[in-house]
Amino acid sequence: MTTLILHPGSPKTATSTLQHVLRANRALLSGAGVGLILPEDLRGKPYLGRYLAAYRGEHVPDMAQRTEAFFAPFLGRHEHVICSEETFCHDFMPSRKFASGGIDRAARTAELLSMTGAARTRIVLGVRPQVDLLTSTYTHFVHRHRETRSFTEWLDAEVNLPDLLWKPVVDAFRERFGAESVHAISLAMTRDVGMQGYLRAVLTAFGIGHLGLDLDTDKVHNPSPSQRAVHLCRIMNNEIAHPKRSETINTSLVETFPVAEFGKFVPEDWTLPENMQSLYAADHSAALS
Repeated sequence: MTTLILHPGSPKTATSTLQHVLRANRALLSGAGVGLILPEDLRGKPYLGRYLAAYRGEHVPDMAQRTEAFFAPFLGRHEHVICSEETFCHDFMPSRKFASGGIDRAARTAELLSMTGAARTRIVLGVRPQVDLLTSTYTHFVHRHRETRSFTEWLDAEVNLPDLLWKPVVDAFRERFGAESVHAISLAMTRDVGMQGYLRAVLTAFGIGHLGLDLDTDKVHNPSPSQRAVHLCRIMNNEIAHPKRSETINTSLVETFPVAEFGKFVPEDWTLPENMQSLYAADHSAALS
């Protein structure tokens, strides 16, 4: 019987870096009986479009059959299949456009991903301290989606801070798949063990930590702009009307700054209220317990 290991994100938890490692080790994994479903296997396919429609509340006929039909060829070829695709949790990036940042859709995500037809399913969820998630999401929107407001303006307009909780997300998956089948891993561990330590923890949760995968992560994957790059990108977003041209220039600006600066954007004029600091610390701990 095939075991399906689902890594549905969340976005902004080093998913691109993890997928790079899996992709680079595809041959080794295949030889060990492990198949992969990565973004290039899903994006642009009819199934993912139907999934997102169902995830966002539209009626999609025969969704269970469509999901099972998509996964069946992969499950039929391998003893273990790892599926890593943050689009399953795409709307988890905080924004009122996505209701409570999409985190309120965790139960729907879990329901849809329970339709794969796999004999056994394991869920590995990436979580991240909320302040880091907020700043990373904001810089992503500036870089990719022409956000021109300051961080504080964007935060006030787009995010309801008390709703940005991880424990309900983890609980939604545990209720659907069973507590023993769901593993939550925090990107915060990189502060102590670095990116490779985090990757090892995820691969161990996948059940492939013993395979000795090459963890070369010298290249930065999907980097967030630094504070200086954010400022310049916002100027370009205001000045250049054409979205594609703006994104091209934004990307060039981001790549101009040293890699060490990426991901270190923290607004100088903003601090999280003390009550939210306590709430987030307790939530983060509970999600990982």
